[in-house]
Amino acid sequence: MRKGLLPRWKELGSAVPRYLRRSYHPSQEGSMRRAVEYLAQSPAARTAAGAIGRAAIG
Repeated sequence: MRKGLLPRWKELGSAVPRYLRRSYHPSQEGSMRRAVEYLAQSPAARTAAGAIGRAAIG
């Protein structure tokens, strides 16, 4: 949390009622553009993509 990598407790607590609504859909949480930008920069996502590529070759 201190590094800004996780949401704060208050943000998590306020998200729970949204998830429990029948009308909830994940698309309400954020934009696809931001998700793709995050994945392009995420070291873990890039490592996983590389592992998948290597597995497909071998």
